[in-house]
Amino acid sequence: MDSRIEPFNSNTTVVLDFYNKVLGLGDTSLIDDILTNEYIQHSPTVKTGKDGFIEFMSFLKQLPQPKNPVKPFMRLISDENFVAVHLSIKFMGQQKAVLDLYRLKDGLLAEHWDASEDITGFSANPNPVVEGTTTIENINSTEENKNIIHKYTKHVLLDKSSDLWVDYISTNLIQHNPKIENGREALIQYYKKIDVKKVYRILGEGNFVVTQSEVFFETVPFVVYDIYRLKDKIITEHWSVSQKIPKEMAHLNGMF
Repeated sequence: MDSRIEPFNSNTTVVLDFYNKVLGLGDTSLIDDILTNEYIQHSPTVKTGKDGFIEFMSFLKQLPQPKNPVKPFMRLISDENFVAVHLSIKFMGQQKAVLDLYRLKDGLLAEHWDASEDITGFSANPNPVVEGTTTIENINSTEENKNIIHKYTKHVLLDKSSDLWVDYISTNLIQHNPKIENGREALIQYYKKIDVKKVYRILGEGNFVVTQSEVFFETVPFVVYDIYRLKDKIITEHWSVSQKIPKEMAHLNGMF
C-alpha cells in the first residue's frame, strides 16, 4: 500500500510555508516569494490581487493575538497544480471549519478559493467536524477514485438517480457534517432537502477526493466543499464545509 502522512511534493511545501510563515508568523516580507503578481482572490471579503492580500494581512495584525496559539489541525490534498487544505482554526474567538483551495503556477500561489463555517456545540453525529483520518493511501488509485466521485456527483447528486446510492456510499458511512447522522440513509434524507446545481471542480489524491459545488438550501445559494474518503471503491467517510454566497463581494471574481 502506497501512503503518506507528510506532504511529498513541492506544491504542498509551498502551501505549508505560506501557512507557517506568512499567515502563522505574519511575515509579509515573504509575500513576493509566495504569491504571483496576478494573484486571483475568490474569498468574498478579501480584495483580489497581491495588494488585496497585503491589506488583509494588515487587518489580521490588528486583531488580538492569543498568548499560546494552538497549531491548527490540517488535512492536505494535492492534485497537480491544486492543493486543498481542510482545517480547523479559531478566528475572532470562534472555532471554524475551513476549506482553502489554491492553484499554483510556477511554484507560486496564483489563485485562492475558500469556504468557512462556525463549529458549534451541536452535532447529529459523534464525530469531530474536521479532525479524523489524514493519511493519504493508495496513491495509484487517485484517478479511479476521482472518476467514482465524478459518476456519483453526476448520476446521484445532479441527475438524482436515487436507486444508485447503494453503488457509491457505504451503509456504515462515517459522517462529520454536524447536520447529518452517521450512515448512508441519513445522507440520502439530507440530500432530499437540498439542490445541487453544479459541481465546479473535482480533485483528489489517493483515497481522498474533494469537490467544489454550488448548492441551494431552499432558495439560498451556498458554495460547498465535500471531502470524501474512499475504501475499496466505496465512500466510507465524509466531511463538508459550506458558506452562503453573498450578493456583494470585495471583488468581481465570484466564489467559483
